[in-house]
Amino acid sequence: MKIPWHKRIYALYKGEQFIAEVTTIREISRKTGKTIDFLKYMTRPIYEKRSINGKNQLKMISLDD
Repeated sequence: MKIPWHKRIYALYKGEQFIAEVTTIREISRKTGKTIDFLKYMTRPIYEKRSINGKNQLKMISLDD
């Protein structure tokens, strides 16, 4: 059974640096000030394709897959 997006566990990184603790998108949004829509967009393959790989790139890593 697929886990709903709001219950999935994620980690947020900026380059190689760990930014937000392992938790849900809603909690990461509260702690970082990023919108839930933007954080959900960061989990899509198109975000990887459009963004430039660099030291300051934000990455959302799903830990439930």
